[in-house]
Amino acid sequence: SFGESVSPNFLNPTLPNIPFFLIKPQTATTYEIGTRMKRPDYAWEIALYHADIRNELQCLFSAFGNCNVTNADRTIHQGIEAGAGAAIFRDIFVGGAAPDKIWLNLAYTLNDFRFDNDPVFANNQLPGAPRHFVRAELLYKHPSGIYFGPNLEWVPQAYFVDSANTLITSAYAIWGLKAGFDNGGPITGYIEARNISNKAYIASASIIDRATPTSPLFEPGNGRAIYAGVRYRW
Repeated sequence: SFGESVSPNFLNPTLPNIPFFLIKPQTATTYEIGTRMKRPDYAWEIALYHADIRNELQCLFSAFGNCNVTNADRTIHQGIEAGAGAAIFRDIFVGGAAPDKIWLNLAYTLNDFRFDNDPVFANNQLPGAPRHFVRAELLYKHPSGIYFGPNLEWVPQAYFVDSANTLITSAYAIWGLKAGFDNGGPITGYIEARNISNKAYIASASIIDRATPTSPLFEPGNGRAIYAGVRYRW
C-alpha cells in the first residue's frame, strides 16, 4: 500500500502547566509520504516526512533544575521512520505447512531536526534527539508459539544537548535476550534480559540554550535488568 498526506498542525500550550505565559502557540505544516507491505514471510513500513514549524515549544533546563518553556523561531523536523521484518531461514527443525523460522526485525529512525535560519543559532541542530536510532532482533520462532533470540539497541552517533551545539552525548549500543510464547491464543507471555553487558550509557538528556562543562543534563540508562509480562486477550 501507499499513502501520502499534507496537514497543518496547531499546538496550544496548556497554560497552568508551564512556568510563565508569554508563549505563542506552536504551528506546523507537515508533508508525509509512505508505503507498507505485509506478507506471511516479510513485511515493511516506511515513512518520509518534512515539517515546517513556527514557534516550536522548547523545554529548556535551567541552572535551578526547572523546565523553562520558550518558543523557538522557525525550525524544521524531517526524517525517516522505517521498519522491516523477514523470515531469513525456515524449515530448520520443523517443516510442512507451518515450519519454524528465524525472523529478523529491524527498525530505523532518522531525525534531522534543526533551526531554520535562526537569528541566534543559524541552522544548528535542535538538541535532545539522536540523529540515528536503530533497534534489531533475531528471533527463532517455533510453530508452537515459542520464540527466543537476541536484540540490539544502537545509537551510532552522538547528538547535541544545547542549541549552541557545543555539548554532545556519546554513542552507545546495548544488547539483550528475549523469550516468550504467542500462539495467537488469548494468553501470551515473555521474559527479557536488557543491557546484559551492564553498559553505562546516556539514555536521554535535558536540553539548554548554551551548555557549560558543569551543566547536569545527561540522564543515565538502566543497567542490567530482567523484565517479564503476561497478557490475556478476550
